[in-house]
This record gives sequence, structure tokens and C-alpha cells, in this order.
Amino acid sequence: MATTSIWQGAAVLMLASLLNRILSFGYRMLVVRYIGAEGMGLYEMVFPFYSLVLMVATAGVPVALAKLTAERVALGQWGKVRSVFRLSLLFLTASGLLASLVLWRLAPVLTGRMFADSRVYQAFMVMLLALPVVCVCSAFRGYFQGWQLMRPVALAQVIEQFVRVSAGLFLGIYLLPYGVAMAAAGLAAGMVLGEVAGLGISMLIFNMARPYHDLAVGQASSLRVDILPLTRLAIPVMLARVAGGIMLTLEALLIPRQLQAWGVTVSEATTIYGQYAGIAFTLIYLPMVITVALAIAMVPAIAEARAIGDFELLNKRCRQALKLTIYSSLPFAIAFYLFASPICNLVFATPGAGIPLKILAWGCIFIYLEQTTVGILNGLGAMPTILWTTLAGGIVDLLGIYYLTPIMGITGAALGVNLGAALTAILNLLALARLTGFRLDFRTFIYWPAVAGAGMFLGASLLWVLLAAAPDLWRLLQSLAGSGLLYLLILLGGGEITPAHFYLFPWPGHRNGK
Repeated sequence: MATTSIWQGAAVLMLASLLNRILSFGYRMLVVRYIGAEGMGLYEMVFPFYSLVLMVATAGVPVALAKLTAERVALGQWGKVRSVFRLSLLFLTASGLLASLVLWRLAPVLTGRMFADSRVYQAFMVMLLALPVVCVCSAFRGYFQGWQLMRPVALAQVIEQFVRVSAGLFLGIYLLPYGVAMAAAGLAAGMVLGEVAGLGISMLIFNMARPYHDLAVGQASSLRVDILPLTRLAIPVMLARVAGGIMLTLEALLIPRQLQAWGVTVSEATTIYGQYAGIAFTLIYLPMVITVALAIAMVPAIAEARAIGDFELLNKRCRQALKLTIYSSLPFAIAFYLFASPICNLVFATPGAGIPLKILAWGCIFIYLEQTTVGILNGLGAMPTILWTTLAGGIVDLLGIYYLTPIMGITGAALGVNLGAALTAILNLLALARLTGFRLDFRTFIYWPAVAGAGMFLGASLLWVLLAAAPDLWRLLQSLAGSGLLYLLILLGGGEITPAHFYLFPWPGHRNGK
């Protein structure tokens, strides 16, 4: 079986994620322009609850499936690969259908009492149709990830997003004359059609990949044998994700209240929180195109190395993932710190959002490291560890917000988030060291990032001053481009990155960088 390297597999997912983000950004702009903020608001009111239900319905099974598949592929246990996929598919189909049926019966009560606007009912009912589809699709994606076949996953994501955007916009505009609630239902219907398209592509690729899963023909394996390992891995994943979702919900409820305790009105608190969550964090999430891809790619890559007992390969992959995370996220941290207000002003016409963005810049590397280390620990099967580190970081996050926001305003909330992310990332790194013996060497992970980061910081500051007469947009772009190029040249000169790192796909004669 030919699989992409960890760099190439992650790169494919990065490109897909980047394209999806561009489509999503354009989609939101068009929806607000043609349907209005009210219709988007009704849709967005339902979506977080839908996401939480999906976390429970999938129960962490896709991650567990990817890990078990990778291990069994590495050991040539084809019958067990086949059986764990069948068990996962059966469970996810049943859980998706059950969740939809239960919520279908509870819909009148939930939409009438839980949501602030009962007009979400139509969008809520339509969105329920996507639950079983997403659950089934997640089984195929977990299977592909286990084989380290990232291109099918990326292709399904892009097609799903394209259908969602085009169908959602068309149906939303078409149904708008029947009321804003029906327009929101049209947006939800676009999401359902997108998920159906993603599932169709996944099933098509699965059938085309018969040479892989037909290797199990003639090898008997009982489904019962897989229930215990699948459950043991899946439940902590689900609990960690649900805990993270609950922490984010509590954070969203707590910050506006504590801002009022700081001394602003309800309206002012809502505005400040909107700048923090809707603008500052939107920018902070940009580098997650890289870390999300890495987290997905690391699960099967680490599980495979551990299954065959190749700890040298395991440590090499840990090193690659953490190195890519730090080296790619550091320029964003520097840019967000130096140019927080100009970026927020030019992109969102809201320079006030630069206040929390500047503070979040100090801790954003920990946010990105947290995501990458979670992928590595999932590959190691350390799901309970992830649960506890997530809870520990979340508690510190909430305590920081609770005590610091009334004293420092939104700056205190951002500091609380930084402290929580730093604790989780450090605990994850300590767990990784304990489980594998991996260590962050000084030269690669401290010295060269500090040297390159200092070079970029000084270069960006100097260019910003020298280009004072230029228009704001060109001044910002040239400062970022020039200092970013200096950052790359320093790392290239130090030998920490090589031209081979920029090859996204296999190329004759090149080898993966260290």
C-alpha cells in the first residue's frame, strides 16, 4: 500500500482546509448580503447545539477506528481491520439514527424553551437529517485515516463544502420570500446536501479501494472482540470533546457577565465580546489550518509506529509534527502581536479587536501545540490523559476569566485563555515525554525559533517605520512579506528547514526533511 508521508498527508489536508475556509468566508459574506444577519443568526443559533449532539453521537469512534486500523494494518491483521470497521459503521449508523429520532420528538420543547428565538424550529428539524449522514461518513473517514489515505478525506471535505455553500445559498435565497425562518431552513438544507455529497464520495472511494479491504477475505474475526478496545479508546475521546465544548459554552456565558462587573453596560459588554470571539479568535484560528491537519494525520502515523515497535520512527514523527507546529505558528504570533490593530482594522474595520488579539498572540502557540499534542496522544492511545489535561486547562481558563476580567476587562479574559492553553499544552508535552521518552531539544525547539522570531520581529518593526508613507494595506502586506521572508531565510541558513519541506507531494529524488 502506498501512503503519503506525514508531511505530504498533512499538506493535502491543509490545502483542503484552506480551500474550505475560503469558501466558508465567502459564503458567510453572501448570506449576510442576500439573506440578512437575522437568517444567519437563526442558523448559527442551532449549529452549536447540533455540533454538541454530533460529538456525543459519534462518541469518539472515528478517532478510535483510525488508531486501531493503523495498528492492524501495520501488523497485517486484515481480518481485524475489516471487523473493526464493520463494528464502527454499525454503531455510528445506529447512534446517528437514534439521536435524530430522539431530537425529532423533543424538537417542539427544545426550540420553544432552550433557544432564545422559537423560529429556529424549521432549521432545527432540517438539520436533524444530517446527523445520521455525518455519523456514517465519519466511519469511512476514520477508516481512510487509519490507512493514512488523506486524499480521500480531503476530497470528500472539499466536495462537501462546495455543495453546502452553493446549495445553501441557492435554497436560502429561494425560500426567503416565505420568511426568514424558511431561509434559515434553506441554509440548513444546504448543509444536509453537502454531507450527503461527502458521504457519496467516501463510499465511492471505499468501493474503488477494494484491493485494500478485500485483503481480509478468508480471515475470520469476531465483532465482539473489537467492542472492548473500541469502547476503551472512544469513550475518553468523546468525554474530552464534550468537556471542551462545555468549557467553551461556559466561557461564552461568563465573559460578558464579568465584563459587566468590570464596569461596562450590557450592550458594551456584548460588543466587546463580539470583538473578542468573532474577530480576535477568528484570526487566531487561521493557523489551525495546519494544526488540525497535523492532528488528523498524527493519529494513524503514531499508532502505526507504535504498533510495529519502531520507537525511532515514532519519535521522528513527534519531532516533525511539533517542529512544524512551532515553526509555522511563530510568524502568526509575531504578526498578531505587532500588527493587531492594523490587521483588525483592515480586515474587519474594527481596530478595537486588536486589544484582545495582541494579548492572545502571547499564548496562541500554546493553543496550536495543544491541538497537535492531542493528535499525538490519540495515536498513542492516551485518551484518558487528554481528558484530564483538557479539564485542567479548562478550569484554569475559567478561573482566569472569572478573576481577571473584572480587574482588567477583555485583556484579563484573554490572559485567562492563554493560561489555560499553556497548562494543557505543557501537560500534554509532559505526558508525551513520559509515554515515549521524547524530548524537545534546545537547538531545534528553542534556539532557532528564538533567533528567527527575533529577526522577524525586528525586520517587521523596521519595515513598518520605513513604509510609513505607504497606504495602510500595502504597508502591512510589505512588512509581513519582508519579515516573513527574513524568518524563512534564517531557518534555511541554520539548516532547520530545507527545500524538501516545501514539497507537498512526492517528487523524484527528494526526501522528507528532518
